[in-house]
Order: sequence, then structure tokens, then C-alpha cells
Amino acid sequence: MAAPRLAALCATLAALLCACGDTAPQRPVAEVKGRDALPKWLTPIDRVDPAYWLAARKSGGAPVDEARVARLRAALETGGAHFLESPRMLANRAGQLGDMLAEIGAAEDEAELIESLARISAVTQNKQTFGDLCQHYFNLRKQGAARDAALADLLERYSMQSRGQ
Repeated sequence: MAAPRLAALCATLAALLCACGDTAPQRPVAEVKGRDALPKWLTPIDRVDPAYWLAARKSGGAPVDEARVARLRAALETGGAHFLESPRMLANRAGQLGDMLAEIGAAEDEAELIESLARISAVTQNKQTFGDLCQHYFNLRKQGAARDAALADLLERYSMQSRGQ
């Protein structure tokens, strides 16, 4: 009698361990028929991959380039290592920053924005708030700083944190 119970327990544990093997949740991706079909911002209950959402909002209803999604997914992963926000919030903020920069005639790629700001956060040796860095970056760009100058300014400011200043 104990052997069947033990076998059932082992089978259950094996099933649970197999289910836990993939630490990255698989998110279903809804087909996007146009930019208007996308949520304006991702909420905690949206079942759309943040990288897909960022790519789809730029595609205007055209098929989403899987290479672009992979690039954004990698950038969000990099961002996750250096920022406090979730991938969903990183995507929301990157999309917002991208829109704001486009409005002032300084459009930039969201993946590059995430990666560039993550490099700045990395020098502090502490996770930072992506939203704060986005706002500082936008303010510098709006004041007329070129991309490289704005990033250099932020790098200098944030590197002081790791030097204890």
C-alpha cells in the first residue's frame, strides 16, 4: 500500500518540477490588427508580451518583425537586471519615452533607450528607477542636448552614486 502512494507522490513531484523548469512565463500574444487594437499601456492583467507590444505599437498593423521582438525582449531582460520595474513597466516607460522624444523631433529606438539607460544604472551598482532616468534623459533632450551628450551627462551624475558623492 505504501509503494503506490510513494509512486503517486513521486509522479506528482516530478510533474511539479517539470512545470517549474521554465522560469520565464509564456505569454500568449494576441494578434494585432492595427495600432488602435493595442492597449495604450500594458496593465498587470494584459496577456501580451511586453516586447511584442513595443514592436507592435510601431508596426501600425503590419506584421510584427520577430527579430525586432527578440531585440526588445533582450533589452527588457537587460533592463530587468538594472531597474526596479517589471518588464511590463519598462515597456510602458520606454514606449512613453519614445513617444515623447518623437514629439520633440528626437525619435529613438526603444531597445537602444533601455540598453543605454541600463548601462548608466549599472555604474551605480544598485538598481535604479527606470522612470526617473527616462524623465532626466527626456528633460536633457528637450533642453537641446544631443543623445550622446545627454547620456554622458547622466552617466556622470549617476556614477557619483557609486563613488559615494
